[in-house]
Amino acid sequence: MVKAQCGGDPGLYWIKMNDIFDNSQWPLNSYLVSQTHKVLYLPIAKNATTTLKRMFVRLSGHPDAEEILSQNIHRYLVSHKTGISLCDYTPDEAASFLNDPDCFSFTVLRSPLERVVSSYIEKIVSTPSSHEGVLDVVMPVIDWVYAQRGQQPDYQRSISFEEFVNYLLNHEDRDLDTHFKSQESFFAKQKINFFGTIEKMSELTKVLEPRFGQKIKLEWTNRTKRRKSLIRRRGQADLLPAQLRAQRTMPHASELLYGKIADRLSQRFAQDIRFWQDALESGSPQASNRG
Repeated sequence: MVKAQCGGDPGLYWIKMNDIFDNSQWPLNSYLVSQTHKVLYLPIAKNATTTLKRMFVRLSGHPDAEEILSQNIHRYLVSHKTGISLCDYTPDEAASFLNDPDCFSFTVLRSPLERVVSSYIEKIVSTPSSHEGVLDVVMPVIDWVYAQRGQQPDYQRSISFEEFVNYLLNHEDRDLDTHFKSQESFFAKQKINFFGTIEKMSELTKVLEPRFGQKIKLEWTNRTKRRKSLIRRRGQADLLPAQLRAQRTMPHASELLYGKIADRLSQRFAQDIRFWQDALESGSPQASNRG
């Protein structure tokens, strides 16, 4: 397989996005396409992307689908030229696809505050800091939190959820890892035909089935076991990762999202909340032209 040029500094794309179309830069390099079906998927980190990318590869009818699905799908799609990633094409080809009026584009949103909880639990609590690629994601967060206290960073001790929230509130999207950026930043300035939601995935499959000409059964992956009880244990937002891991299950989102924490996050991700609520309420395709 030929390596695809899907890398690039997110900050560089952010600066140049108004001036230069470069599909090798984020977020364009994360988009998936099916030329045969004229469908474009805009993945948003922490929004069931593993499940949805696997679905998209299967539906695309790619001859090497089984090989792709047997690997880490995120890594495979950015390291192999499959014709499924938008960055596999020349800038002119990619731009033509994005501007094709017959192309159907979709993305999937989720509760912005739930997404923050999911990001913290997956990247900072559940995954060991020694795991490949994880430290690159969490190191800037931990470095900043400890710097605010005038201390040397302790990656094993790590940080609490409240400290993580404070980090998000003090940084712009352009300075955040993709798992922590706003959802809007993934599709800003792009035309979206349908906004699905994790909470109503059946609406998405109903819309996609006639376009791909087949029934869709989602293969859910990477689900974190969390408390289902709404009885809130106190002080969860102040606990460190080791203390959270010592509990039988990860905290329910409501145990972390309360009071000032929820209010401050709601202000930080106000635009995401509006998009998500609109998508939940409409339950039907929505066209959006940006920029």
